[in-house]
Amino acid sequence: MTVKSPNFFIIGAPKCGTTSLARWLSEHPETYLSPTKEPHYYSTDLSNRRIKSESSYLSLFSGVGSAHKAIGEASTWYLYSKEAVANIERQHSGTRYIVMTRDPIEMAHSLYHHNYRVLHEDQPTFERAWKLQGEREKGKMIPAPCTEPEFLQYRQACALGSMLERLLEQVDVERVLHIPLEAMRVNAKVEYQRVLAFLELSDDGRASFPVANEARGSRSRLLQRLLRVGGRTRAALGLRKGFGLAKLNERAKPKEPLSGEFLKELEFEFQKERALLQELSSRLRSAF
Repeated sequence: MTVKSPNFFIIGAPKCGTTSLARWLSEHPETYLSPTKEPHYYSTDLSNRRIKSESSYLSLFSGVGSAHKAIGEASTWYLYSKEAVANIERQHSGTRYIVMTRDPIEMAHSLYHHNYRVLHEDQPTFERAWKLQGEREKGKMIPAPCTEPEFLQYRQACALGSMLERLLEQVDVERVLHIPLEAMRVNAKVEYQRVLAFLELSDDGRASFPVANEARGSRSRLLQRLLRVGGRTRAALGLRKGFGLAKLNERAKPKEPLSGEFLKELEFEFQKERALLQELSSRLRSAF
């Protein structure tokens, strides 16, 4: 039996609602989502690839059945990668892309907290981490557990307008669905229905839209380090599940407020990206 391959990708961006959308779609009877979220197989220019061999990647879709019309995976750094979309296009001509974005300043702030929770980041505040970007670009002040230093370049990692523009230079607009997180927050059902229409799926009657990956922190960074080592061991052994300690170590953690001066700096730095993102968002919204 020939294993079917993906015909749609949720390609980003991180901290923009992709986990929620992937979870909702995975429960649709006509959709198959890779059981490994974020394999990042096609981002060959980055160090965060969980799956590196073609056979291992295709095995993610061994469960595809005759009822599955939409077959996909969600790797949030494909949008950032300079090679992922080109790699996908070579192997999956005509595939569809779902892109989720949010205000770049909000994304940068959330990305910092995510990096800090998973030990990629060691600075106690976003402002201090932001000011280290220059040094880190030179390879300095990078935490030992950080496997991809580029993800600490918050200005570059959250240049969503430029990334969306690059995508549209490679892919016809008709094959791209853009969902701003702000729109999802206002009416998740409407945006979900847009996704179903885009993927040509029937309405599954979903009425509940629980949010995944809300702002979290770690109760113990020491335990988080031990869990990280355990996760690498499981990956090496081909195991996908742990013992639930990661969830037990999580706690709700609201983001710290940003100072007025720092916020002004961020608004200046992201001014062009915000404008470009708004322009492209309007263009994509009118296309689908």
